[in-house]
Amino acid sequence: MTKYGLLILAVVIIGIIIYVTFVIALIKITLGLILLAVAVILLWLLWLKIKKKAKDTF
Repeated sequence: MTKYGLLILAVVIIGIIIYVTFVIALIKITLGLILLAVAVILLWLLWLKIKKKAKDTF
């Protein structure tokens, strides 16, 4: 294998590693945003329940 062939192979492997890392990070960010949205909805519903009970009680 020539010098250039080895260099091209190294660049391709580094590119694949960077791409896979980026895809994994993107998946984690997406899952985090989905979980955040679910948590916001649940907290909002809980807040409405507590607010209604507080209104009824006092």
